[in-house]
Amino acid sequence: MKVSIILPVYNVKDYFEQCIQSLVQQTYKDIEIILVDDGSTDGSNLLCDKWAEYDNRILVFHKENGGTHTARNLGLQIASGQYVMFIDPDDWIELNTVEYLVEQIKKFDLDVARFNYIREYKNNSLKKENSLLEEKIYNGEECLIVCRQTIGLLNGELQHPENLNFLASACFSIYRKSILDEYNITFYNIKKIGSFEDGLFNIHVFNHMQRFGFFNQYFYHYRKTNLHSNTTSYKKDYFEKQMVLFEEIENFLKKNHYSYDFQTAYQNRIVLCTMELCLNEYKSGKKFFEKYNKVKCILKDKKRVQAYRQFSLKRLPLKWKVYHFFMKYRWVFATCIMTNLITSLKGGLNK
Repeated sequence: MKVSIILPVYNVKDYFEQCIQSLVQQTYKDIEIILVDDGSTDGSNLLCDKWAEYDNRILVFHKENGGTHTARNLGLQIASGQYVMFIDPDDWIELNTVEYLVEQIKKFDLDVARFNYIREYKNNSLKKENSLLEEKIYNGEECLIVCRQTIGLLNGELQHPENLNFLASACFSIYRKSILDEYNITFYNIKKIGSFEDGLFNIHVFNHMQRFGFFNQYFYHYRKTNLHSNTTSYKKDYFEKQMVLFEEIENFLKKNHYSYDFQTAYQNRIVLCTMELCLNEYKSGKKFFEKYNKVKCILKDKKRVQAYRQFSLKRLPLKWKVYHFFMKYRWVFATCIMTNLITSLKGGLNK
């Protein structure tokens, strides 16, 4: 069984070698490695070509810069494997990752197998704690729970709001390609939605899978020291783009006629993403009153006010409860002060 591993490559020269080494040295050999150079200007394109000469399982395609979604979608068009994986080229995986996953796929006839990851900082490594998924095989209707959890959290799950995007990334799964082909599932343009493009991809995949396996194995090493990563930079027009994202989720829910639980999970996502929007404003470098006015607009947004109206704070941990109390009742100044504090603490932790 062939596995296609797709990498969107853009200006990652300093990290690329460690990533590609972890792929060519996989203990499972029936793989193809698809490197899609998305218009790199730092020499990453030359590294791709060098590695293709070294290993005939590596395919290289060069294209103009269009964003990660265009590179991954091109990779999907090219992939010839029965299963596909996505790796970001500034990260790396354990050498037995593919072998282990193929064994589980064959044993349980899985549509999707998912695993866990380690966050790699400059001076330490932290395993991602999992309090959301059980380590087991999900069948039939159980798979819809995973789909719903990707959309948003419910009830006791809100005790761990940090799990909101635990199921979002496409890099921590292996997918049966025939499902992607049959339902024409591709990656959405992040330039239109701001974030969660992997999450939208997974929502559509999880909606159609019949057998899903979660294995609490720490195979993926997620580098958190790349200062050029999308997760560390200010996102312009993020509020407006997030509205487009919410519209896409609403369209998905309407099309599939999903239940009250799905609708509530979606409303809870709107609430929990408010913090993300405020934190983004504090990466902007704007003056205080500019940030204040933007936060004020965020908190007064009708969609957000409606979502907070149905949201109960009681299940949140204390520190989250206080922050969301300020946002729910639109205490703008208090929200700004707490956002600034969190931003300062995060900055200190990332140094």
